[in-house]
Amino acid sequence: MNIYPISYERLAQHGKRFPLLFTDYASQNERGEKLVSNFFNGDFRNAFSIKEKLSRLEQANYPRASLVTLLLEQQKHYAPSPKTLENIERLRSPKTVAILTGQQVGLLSGSLYTIYKTASAIALAKRYKRDFPDYDFVPIFWLEGEDHDYDEIASVTILVGNETKTLRYDEKNYAERKMVGRTRLSEAITPFVDEVLALLPESDFKAELSMLVRNAYKPSETFLNAFAKFMSALFKDDGLIFLSPDDTKFKSLVKEVFIKEFETFPKNSEQVIAQSALVEDEGYEAQAKVKPINFYWIDEQGKRWQIEPHDEKYLLLKPSREQQLKTALLETVHNAPERLSPNVILRPIVQDKALPTLAYVAGPSEVAYWAQLKRAYQFFNVEMPLVVPRASLTIVEQKISKVFEKLGGDSRQALYEQFFCERESMLKNYIVSHSEVNLDHVFETAEAQVKNAMAQLDAELIRIEQSLSQTRQTIEGKMLFQLNQLKEKAFRAQKQRENDFLSQMEKCEANLLPSGKLQERALNVMYFLNKYGMSFLQTVQETIETSGWSAHLIVEI
Repeated sequence: MNIYPISYERLAQHGKRFPLLFTDYASQNERGEKLVSNFFNGDFRNAFSIKEKLSRLEQANYPRASLVTLLLEQQKHYAPSPKTLENIERLRSPKTVAILTGQQVGLLSGSLYTIYKTASAIALAKRYKRDFPDYDFVPIFWLEGEDHDYDEIASVTILVGNETKTLRYDEKNYAERKMVGRTRLSEAITPFVDEVLALLPESDFKAELSMLVRNAYKPSETFLNAFAKFMSALFKDDGLIFLSPDDTKFKSLVKEVFIKEFETFPKNSEQVIAQSALVEDEGYEAQAKVKPINFYWIDEQGKRWQIEPHDEKYLLLKPSREQQLKTALLETVHNAPERLSPNVILRPIVQDKALPTLAYVAGPSEVAYWAQLKRAYQFFNVEMPLVVPRASLTIVEQKISKVFEKLGGDSRQALYEQFFCERESMLKNYIVSHSEVNLDHVFETAEAQVKNAMAQLDAELIRIEQSLSQTRQTIEGKMLFQLNQLKEKAFRAQKQRENDFLSQMEKCEANLLPSGKLQERALNVMYFLNKYGMSFLQTVQETIETSGWSAHLIVEI
């Protein structure tokens, strides 16, 4: 296995979607150090920062007993491993902290970055355990099932040969604005799973993979439970804990956050706006948009509605514009917090109110919006965790690495950088450098030499016999005809060589940059699991555990 890092900054400069704030934060440059100091709550790379935060978490008063009870109850739906149950029990101790990550409950695990995010949290827990053996670090996955954007999770893209195939699952039980996680799968999920599996070639691992998928994704199961079951099976040896916030008991643990948000609005939003202004003053974009009230109201059908102030007496539910009495919502906040769902601003506060979170493993856009939240954490008197960029990977199989091997020339590192950052220039340079024969010039010279030689011969032949000149002209014509035939054949051979190269590049693009996106943002993990089995996840884990957090990793397997 070979690993070649490409800086996030270079990728961002060449059209790959990495926010500037993220590239600076991950790069450990002077701007990154300033970001940590001004907008975050400690440096995840710094042993002193980590130790200091561990001490504060140990002394803080978290509802650990209630949290353990809740988590054990939830895991019953996800087929947990013994190691997961052991990790939950460890949370009773003040010397146990959480390494948290989360994502929407994507179909069949969603895009590859969900897998890499999860593996990053597990790897970080292991790394911190080695560095701080007196503490325990348990990986927890926040199941973002309250989101109502169905289109975000409804499709699966599979690599088939050297092309991609995207399948969309349309669930009749889903209704607009309904929380995706609560939506139950209908009987249509069975033929959909069959269709996905049919795209995968036969392999030594297909039977096991098919069993895992069918065991998780079956009629009457919710999207959330199906996702968690599948992920639980994939990471069964890693003690991964799953937490769903869509739970009455969980919302009761954090209702103080909802109460303060509602009774003091828009004070929290003003804090976030002030922090966001500082972010923008540094030349960065504020990723998350603030609302006056940073939670949704959930109706009886499980639909989420944004809440907006209207007048002294009423609030509006958007986008329906339905009015609701402030007193009615206040009663809900106090007595039925399960009817509330935090938005992107409040969700981190809610999670860390309940969990002793040492670190949150975040994607590029998440890192950017966490920079807006430092004052919000202070407003709610909640400990802000360390923010750790998730690992970012592109997997290069042998069929693709051989193409780069044949290119020769520059180092493999340089070739990958050119492919991802300057591909058009790379293609032109290759064609020019491998077209060292100027066929037009070569054949023009050859034709002139033939004509010159035949003219000299003609002068001598006439002295012998006048009729030989006519014969010489006929032979010259045949020679020039044959030379032209050879020229056309040479041009076809040269063009074919260029076409072969371009075809190989198209194959590389389909595998490494499907639809122009980074592989991790487009492909699902099913292709790799079918081809390599669970050892693929081990390869990912080893890569993350042994590599840094400051670059996108090109991984040859």
